Amino acid sequence: MKKSKKIIAFDVDGVIFDSTEECLVVAWNAYQNLIGEKEKITNPLEAGRVYDKKFRSVRNYVRSMDEYLVIFYGNIPNNPNQIDFEKALESIDDNLKNLYIESFYQERNAYKSKSYQDWLNLHSPYDSILDILKLCSEKELLFMVTGKDKSSVKDLLDYFAPEVTVQKIYDKYAVENKLIALLKIAEEHDCQNDEIKFIDDNVTHLYEPQKSKFNIGLAKWGYAMPDHIIEAKKRNIPILALSDLKEFIGL
Repeated sequence: MKKSKKIIAFDVDGVIFDSTEECLVVAWNAYQNLIGEKEKITNPLEAGRVYDKKFRSVRNYVRSMDEYLVIFYGNIPNNPNQIDFEKALESIDDNLKNLYIESFYQERNAYKSKSYQDWLNLHSPYDSILDILKLCSEKELLFMVTGKDKSSVKDLLDYFAPEVTVQKIYDKYAVENKLIALLKIAEEHDCQNDEIKFIDDNVTHLYEPQKSKFNIGLAKWGYAMPDHIIEAKKRNIPILALSDLKEFIGL
């Protein structure tokens, strides 16, 4: 009889860490670099009021770094929803997105090189999540499936949770999307898709894993928006509070 594998995969931003302040700074600096300007910032308090408001209105819909371009080039209302965000995103040239991704990671690395502790301090782990990760790494096989770059994820975990053991980090460079990462995990560990639990804060990342029978959950403690909650309910996607997490995982 095949032994059941216990595997849990987490998204990072909006599930483990609130990285809003870091992304606000880096997204602005990446845009400045992209257009050849030098009005860069080192902390969120230096951000202009208009930019700050627009950034925070779309932050929770962003799935990958290139999508921050919506802030600078997208025609979006003051209180956008997922549909508004997708329409604005479609209007932006793919080549520009690729250039911005490169600029974003350049600026993140530059910030880390210059002010590493300040960069770490722009992140906040959610209450109790690090304790849960520790339990997961002791009792299950723990993976990260994220749009954040692998080196930054490792830096954050090494600093905030050095006792947590992660089997592998699948970032934007490792796989094309999160479904592919989950399929790779299933194949490499010879288990069924429904034996893998995956938690993300953006409901759109859960659509394809749900179709492929992965055991998914929407983290509502992070960046999940009201329309994400509504959509999750329509699709019968479990909506998780932090207090639900241990039971969902089976700890």
